[in-house]
Amino acid sequence: MELPQVKDVEITQVDNFSQVHIFYEEATGEAKLNANELISSTNWIFHIDRRNNLEKVAKHFSELQEKKRNPRNPHSNPDAHVYFSLADIPHKQLGFIDVTNLTFFTYDPKEELKYGNTPIFVYPDGFRLKENGGEKTPWDKFGTYKNVYYIYIFSGKMTFQQFIDIYWTELHQNDGGIISRIYILNEK
Repeated sequence: MELPQVKDVEITQVDNFSQVHIFYEEATGEAKLNANELISSTNWIFHIDRRNNLEKVAKHFSELQEKKRNPRNPHSNPDAHVYFSLADIPHKQLGFIDVTNLTFFTYDPKEELKYGNTPIFVYPDGFRLKENGGEKTPWDKFGTYKNVYYIYIFSGKMTFQQFIDIYWTELHQNDGGIISRIYILNEK
């Protein structure tokens, strides 16, 4: 398992947890889920191989998030959190980011007006303000306005490492906040 690598994390320890593994199958390129010992009442740590395709990871993550959030689950614990594990390279330690409120959605261009007024189409090498038009703007030119509601539409083809690089480093650390809704653009 090759965890996503980052330069810094805020959380370095999680207690009372169950583990979820999403392995990368080298022969097929598929994301393989192993959640056999998952206990609903504990914190969940997702160990996700960084080579996995974001679209495939989002599918597994969404299915398990739905199970965790189900209010009819008799073992539900509203105080339990969900984390992604990361390799904090400079400190040579395992780190975590809290993704309890993160939800992945499939992007549907026919529903775009429901999403918000400023879509940002996210790619590893930059972003666009329109899906099929306009130039990609590099991440070092990215900036947001405080009173504008952005929706982030990530390319489903990017790797999980690329997603973490953008979600954690570019958007969270540079923009100062956690984004809870991510739309996945399923590209053929």
